[in-house]
Amino acid sequence: MRQIVEYSWSYLNKANEELCGDSVMVRKTADTFVAVLSDGLGSGVKASILSTLTSEIAARMFESGAPLEDVLQTLVETLPECSVRKLAYATFAVLTVKNGQEAHLVEFDCPPLIFVRDHAIVKLPMEERMVKDRKIREARFTLQENDFMIMISDGYVHAGLGGIYRLGWGWDNIALAVQRFLKAGIIDTYKLTQALTNTCRKLYDDKPGDDATVVGMKVRPAITATVLTGPPANKELDEFAVSRLMASEGEKIICGGSTAQLAARVLKEELVVNWVPPSKRGQNEPAPKKGSPPTARLKGVDLVTEGILTLGLAAEILRTSKTIYDLPHDNDASTQLARSLLLADEIRLIVGSAINPNQVADIIRGEPMRMVYVRELVQVLTERGKYVEVEKI
Repeated sequence: MRQIVEYSWSYLNKANEELCGDSVMVRKTADTFVAVLSDGLGSGVKASILSTLTSEIAARMFESGAPLEDVLQTLVETLPECSVRKLAYATFAVLTVKNGQEAHLVEFDCPPLIFVRDHAIVKLPMEERMVKDRKIREARFTLQENDFMIMISDGYVHAGLGGIYRLGWGWDNIALAVQRFLKAGIIDTYKLTQALTNTCRKLYDDKPGDDATVVGMKVRPAITATVLTGPPANKELDEFAVSRLMASEGEKIICGGSTAQLAARVLKEELVVNWVPPSKRGQNEPAPKKGSPPTARLKGVDLVTEGILTLGLAAEILRTSKTIYDLPHDNDASTQLARSLLLADEIRLIVGSAINPNQVADIIRGEPMRMVYVRELVQVLTERGKYVEVEKI
């Protein structure tokens, strides 16, 4: 199964600053992952602009396969040195991963990457060299499932300076904290970065003396989901459409009453609607969410929902939910669908092209209404970093 890099980041602004002087940029394609953490000199607006420029340039150039020398040349020409302190206006760390395995790390004047494998802190094979008069640290290594990589800005290293830690939290103590959180079972990158951020905030006594950013990354198998929605334009393709769904890896989802019925017919299985009349509901059994159609059960399929309404509601939920932790605390069909799509890394939408002859709008538009919502889903899921493929039948 294909490996991918799961990621999350969190940051603290320097006290009394509206903008963070650190910037994170993540770019993904089907086979390439690029993460950049840049720390602008100082804090506030100027630092934010410079770190954003650095992360944007580095991410785009490394993603396109540009040599390190070309990236450094572009950054040197774009971002001058501070005339007073003779320091680069922005430091950076760039991690590029090909096919979820082959990693290339480049660091310039920033805290080293924290690498954890099997709960042990691993020293990477770093090499130092001069590129465009800049001292660069570089490493190439192969990733394994459940490897963790943590990028931090120097605001983390200095946390607690003069307080709990006389010289600041320090890289070694931060690495031990990461190790401790992982051993405690915090293996979700979102929860890991939040735990580190909360610790950093406490060390600063809620008044950070510098911008502090952490990027958490984890190597894991890709999660896939396939959605079949709408009958094919040609009824002779019903079996083909269902076979495409059933042959897919990962979670299998059907959206649409007619689609579920044709799937039940092809599979020769019973379709059971998950609906209990109010008179037969238990005293503590919650009432279904108003306006949300019920789900159904079909052997071999993980989730069966109504079609157009559920697709539209799921798209609406996804617009305001970047992670599963942002989702409503409901278990209705649209929330379940949104959760499945957010959890997946690779999503295939198998869309039947049949037009309802009773829907004038479909006839005028020349395509079924569901395509409108499919396009909305594709847009919002792509914005969430998902790889989405649409197959029309």
